[in-house]
Amino acid sequence: MAAAIEQQGEQDVQQQRSAVRGSNGTLLNFLYPAGTWNFLRQCSGYGGGRFAINGLEKLSYRQYTSYAPQDTVSNTAVDAPGAAAEIDNTVAESQRMALLQEKLRLSTSFDYEEAWRRYTLLEDRDQQSVLRVPLMQYLSTSERFSDAERTTELFEALEQEQMTPVTLRFAIRAYLEMRNLADAMTLYTTALETFKYPAGAEELLAYLINNSSWSRAFSIWKDYEEFRAQSTESKGPSILQNLGRDPAIGTQAIELAGYVNRRLENTSPDALSDESADFVEFASRFVRKALLNEQAFDSTRFFSLLSILQNWKLLTPNLFGVVTDMLIRLNETKLAIKCYRRARWSKEVLFSRRTLHTLLKICCDHHSVLGMQQILDDFFRIYSKPTRLAYRMCMSEFANLGDAQTVHALFDQLVARDSTGGHSSLQNPGEIAPVLHVHAKRGELQEVVSYFDQIQDVYNLEPDLRCWNILINAYGKVGDVDRAYDCFEQLLDNEQLRPDDYTMGTLMGICTARGDVDRVIGLYKFAEEQQISTSAAMVDCLVLTHVQADDLMKAETICEDALKMVLKGTRTRMWNYLIVGHAMNRDLLNVNRLLTRMSEAGIHHDKYTYAALMQSLVMVKQPDRAFAIMTDVMRPSGIQVTSFHYAILMGGYIVTNQFHKVFQLQRRMEKRNQRPTASTKLLALEATVAQDSRLLEDGTSQEILNRALQIFQETISSMDAQDISDPARKGVGQVPLDIAYSTMIYRFMISVLGNYAEFSSVDDLFQAYTKTLPASPRDKPPLDMLFTIMSAKFAERDHETIQKCWEASVMQAKELGQAIVADVGNFPEDHLVQREWQGIMPARQLELSRHLGVYMKSLHVQRKTNEMIATVDGLISDGFALDNHNWNAYITFLAIRHKYELGFRLCEAYLMDQWNGWARIRWTLPERNRLSVDLRAKRQKPTFFRPKYLTILHLARGYLELQSMAAESPNSEVLLDDLERDCPRVVRAIVTMQRVDDHLERTILRGY
Repeated sequence: MAAAIEQQGEQDVQQQRSAVRGSNGTLLNFLYPAGTWNFLRQCSGYGGGRFAINGLEKLSYRQYTSYAPQDTVSNTAVDAPGAAAEIDNTVAESQRMALLQEKLRLSTSFDYEEAWRRYTLLEDRDQQSVLRVPLMQYLSTSERFSDAERTTELFEALEQEQMTPVTLRFAIRAYLEMRNLADAMTLYTTALETFKYPAGAEELLAYLINNSSWSRAFSIWKDYEEFRAQSTESKGPSILQNLGRDPAIGTQAIELAGYVNRRLENTSPDALSDESADFVEFASRFVRKALLNEQAFDSTRFFSLLSILQNWKLLTPNLFGVVTDMLIRLNETKLAIKCYRRARWSKEVLFSRRTLHTLLKICCDHHSVLGMQQILDDFFRIYSKPTRLAYRMCMSEFANLGDAQTVHALFDQLVARDSTGGHSSLQNPGEIAPVLHVHAKRGELQEVVSYFDQIQDVYNLEPDLRCWNILINAYGKVGDVDRAYDCFEQLLDNEQLRPDDYTMGTLMGICTARGDVDRVIGLYKFAEEQQISTSAAMVDCLVLTHVQADDLMKAETICEDALKMVLKGTRTRMWNYLIVGHAMNRDLLNVNRLLTRMSEAGIHHDKYTYAALMQSLVMVKQPDRAFAIMTDVMRPSGIQVTSFHYAILMGGYIVTNQFHKVFQLQRRMEKRNQRPTASTKLLALEATVAQDSRLLEDGTSQEILNRALQIFQETISSMDAQDISDPARKGVGQVPLDIAYSTMIYRFMISVLGNYAEFSSVDDLFQAYTKTLPASPRDKPPLDMLFTIMSAKFAERDHETIQKCWEASVMQAKELGQAIVADVGNFPEDHLVQREWQGIMPARQLELSRHLGVYMKSLHVQRKTNEMIATVDGLISDGFALDNHNWNAYITFLAIRHKYELGFRLCEAYLMDQWNGWARIRWTLPERNRLSVDLRAKRQKPTFFRPKYLTILHLARGYLELQSMAAESPNSEVLLDDLERDCPRVVRAIVTMQRVDDHLERTILRGY
């Protein structure tokens, strides 16, 4: 082994030095006495390897001729067909090697020096004669110059009966190692004339090709092909088979093609002969060999080789299919599409159906609409109509894009494709599944139900499992949980169909959207009970439902456990959910930690992973760094930029008041033909209104409103359900998909009108909004819209409408916040559901926090403090929770209305646990006492309770009033003592508060 490694190292050094030194210069070796270099090698110990190491190997070559090429030839021989297979087969080679090892007592197959030494020590000439051919075979695997000379010496000593094609091949190989082409060609001619066999043709062809001797190479190839044609035995492999090992085969093929083209150009069309045709055949085979060589693949040479065959009109459909398969194996899918588009320009290249299907799969995977259209055009051009498989693939991809118009056009073509007698037919229900899918993605439930019913009524087929899954998903997207479970129970009762992992994942996703953690876990256990294989999508729902409940530790535990499970699908999405959870908490440390953990676990990053990272930067008001990720990281990594990434950036720039950058992103999308979505349209509308309000400060509010209404009307007129079909949406919230688009656009515009006191327009716009809703939900607009109406009506001081909206909000929030239960009977997985929460589910407990803020302000203006107290107590008893803003506003209102005792006690109980003292006092301390980055991030969470400055000021006002009244009122004195005893932290905060004498302090603490 050590000798083999040393030999390989010598060869590598030899090739490197040969490349550096080249073969420049002229050394006339005939000026030296004959045998000088052989004498130096034998006497001074400078073998071929030593000369190679020192860069002196070519000193013995006649560099003024073709005897000194830079490249070495391959020593691996290919078994010859026909008679050669009888002469030199594997059995004969093994027998010769066994004889040599037995006579010379050799233990390895590469100890050339020892083999030669023991051979020369044999005194019996008969023994040497018997071992000459086996020793030639033994030395033939060596690449050293000295072993090549020994081989020729053995060949010259052979007896007449030992002169066979096998020994001639060994000798030819040795002469080529010595760069002695003349003697090698002489032996080759001898083999042809004497044995009618092209001995050494493989070695000669490789040598001549390496040295660009194309005419001689063609002659060798022609001799070999004639021999193969005359052979009665198996044809065996082509003589070009062994040339694929050379990494320079691509360059050699291009040079050969150039030589052939020049030869054809210099020959008149009338003088073209069979030899020219044979030369083109030889060159085309060599070019094909280079084109299909995966080991020496190079994208820059690939197009040149393909163009050569295309120009020679030899790019057959079969060959193009083989090329496409090779590119896919090499993961060069983009190159495959580029190659296809270049080939179809000429309109002369025909593609097989299999090749078109393969290319169509690539286009669908990369969402290339242009590519799908081109392939369908080629189906029509070549075969008059696409195959049913091509129709299904295109319809599925356009359905994923939400393009209902194109899906229906393709479906109509598919139905009419094989229709007879005016009757349309489908082969299976899977062909209508894309139609169901596209309407489900767009939230168009009625269309989904209609086409689902047509499967039986029109096409006389039974819906398959995929159609049932799509129907369940369609009900889930519009929030109709009861009907989704009805379909699931029908599927369980069906004897022909059985739910699969997609069915369970869809149901778990519906329950996740409702925030029902316990039922999601119950469905997961039910799938195990039914022996349904676990998919990554099912685990995704487990992770997401815990993230929504703000239980990130449990979610991460599930992700770690999933690494040890056998799952169907990718694990990337569950980690993305976890990253988004930390990103929304502004926790960049954990975001980076999770990204590192994904890399360690071998989980690839996708476009949503980068979106989560961008979201984390936007949350900490660093949108420029998020933009750098999109431009400098995603594109070089081969990750496609989507409209969702632009929406994240737009939201970040709006928060940081960089509205001009929102418009730059909008123009960037247009330049890159990026289709705008509902999210990007909404954010562009927000940026326009904000920009106009800043630029038109000196103008009237009517001018700003006119501009906003104009853009709003343009957005409404261009509203398409496809804009909301992407599952990654920003600004939609938890609104059902069928009303999500209209809700987000109308809600923003109503908010703008309310801010500018256009209250009549608010009513008109809300009435217009209700007309866009389906019939059933018109009486109960979504919670987001109710909050917007309450905000606008508070500006109008329409407390009656606010009361109605609040009551409707509470009713709807209670309905959505309750655990999912069956109206009648039980759901199939009820026996596995273990309820850990009673009342409102954790993910829904803050559902009314924004509405409560507006409602409390309304009650405060009306001086209905007791009703406010009853409202808050009622929400808490129902299971809802207040966020930090609610508690501070509530305590502030209590202090203003002189409810000091309740205000103090609530502040002590809820807000003081996480209060860190006054910043002005911390600044005066000798040690560095700034708040940690982690704590600053936590303070942004709605459930991180701490008193605000305004709250402490109003409580301080009450404390000072109690102190002033304590001297005259015993009750005030007792109350003051109770507060100082029961609320020490609040009192200490008031006592240690430094006076700053600002406007707010003077207003609240006036007189004190």
